Amino acid sequence: MDFEFYILDYIQSNFRTELLDKIMPIVSFMGKLSWIWVVIAIVCLFTKKFRRLGISLSSDLIFNLIAGNLIIKTIVARPRPCTLNKTVELISSVPFDTSFPSGHTLFAFGAATIIFIYNKWLGIIAYLFACIMAFSRLYLYVHFPTDILFGAIFGITFAVISYFITKPITNPQKLKLVPKY
Repeated sequence: MDFEFYILDYIQSNFRTELLDKIMPIVSFMGKLSWIWVVIAIVCLFTKKFRRLGISLSSDLIFNLIAGNLIIKTIVARPRPCTLNKTVELISSVPFDTSFPSGHTLFAFGAATIIFIYNKWLGIIAYLFACIMAFSRLYLYVHFPTDILFGAIFGITFAVISYFITKPITNPQKLKLVPKY
């Protein structure tokens, strides 16, 4: 765990600025309770053109909630870095749940993967946002780097599983946004 504190402390020493101190809590807030992804899923569900994406995204959000937040977080029960190292001045509140995996990262990379499956360009934008969101969790000192890494891995994995589970319902080949393989 020492190498993880080294990375977090490096970020605190070399990346902290007044501007990022204002931006990173906002980026992180957008992932709180995954509300941004829930809103996107709802909008897609009520839009005929993106309904299939909305179904897959909704399935992925439910999968992430159950597997990631309710099962894995409960089993691992890893404390957050900000609770172990109280010398760092936090610019956000301490989250109430445990640290591993990062839920923000899990949901962001899961959503980005689903979006990428249906639309490459929007997916790339979603992946860029997911990376910024993941970094915000390190910047805010509320997650260890391995929480972020495994949040991304689990998010992508759960998204692929969700896609294949919903594929018989959604049949994305009918969408003009997805190239045929």
